[in-house]
Amino acid sequence: MRRFETLWIGPEEDGAQVKDVLRRRLGFSETRIRSVKFDPEGLILNGTRVTVRTRLRQGDELRVLIGDSGNSRPVLLPQPGPLSVLWEDEDLILVDKPAGLVCHPSAGHYADTLANRLQAHFLEQGSDARVHLAGRLDKETSGVVLCAKNAYMAEKLRKLRADGTLVKTYLAAAAGEIGERTGEIRTPLETVRDPQTGILVMRVSDDPAREAVTSFDVIGRGDGMTVLAVRIRTGRMHQIRAHLASAGHPLIGDALYGEADPRIGRTALHARSVSFPHPLTGEIVKVCAPLPEDMTKLTGRITEPVI
Repeated sequence: MRRFETLWIGPEEDGAQVKDVLRRRLGFSETRIRSVKFDPEGLILNGTRVTVRTRLRQGDELRVLIGDSGNSRPVLLPQPGPLSVLWEDEDLILVDKPAGLVCHPSAGHYADTLANRLQAHFLEQGSDARVHLAGRLDKETSGVVLCAKNAYMAEKLRKLRADGTLVKTYLAAAAGEIGERTGEIRTPLETVRDPQTGILVMRVSDDPAREAVTSFDVIGRGDGMTVLAVRIRTGRMHQIRAHLASAGHPLIGDALYGEADPRIGRTALHARSVSFPHPLTGEIVKVCAPLPEDMTKLTGRITEPVI
């Protein structure tokens, strides 16, 4: 079923053009406006299709397509597979990604990804929703992944991330014991290609325009590690891993920025929770992903309790 929003035009919008109301009331970007105006069901005013330049009158009923337009890109190849749904409604879905699963198709992973499983999930529901991941996790990282079901909601989530009202907290186990209870790393980061492996990695940069900000709270120490609750204000690739490594505390098991560790077979990083106001209702949505077994065993060695 296609997703629509109905707008009733009040006295303050009498005489306004449709495109102005789309920007003001729904926060539509120019790209989104162009997409919806070409869809036969995109803009329906009092039962009749209209253009974005149509003038509105008080009392008008404007029905707007907020789901993906038929003019948007094709859906992903659906590939059924295990999917742990933490929370879902008509517009959004939050799932618990296991370590070892790639988020989105890329070289070597064309269908065996979280995005393909999500697309299969939508089809099984009889929905025409499409996958719009709001951020991605590395293959080795487990935890919460937020996905919008249409381009409109994806735009809304990007704005929430930009203004800081979409907050994601990670649980990380770093090598060594960090003395302070709280801290912030503000080292700029840039993408470079490792000359030995050819792999893209993040390195400390002298360019202030490449700002990256990571804050943390210590929640446990012991057995040669520090367990942290981590939040990032910027979304650089490998940001948490690169920042902590630059501070002398690479994540346990991170062979790229530190070294492998027999206590865990991957990088010790888990997207623990996400919180944000729902873009349509304003209701606060907060979802937590339980710690996977390998992280539970690892962090069970510390001397202070884990959140």
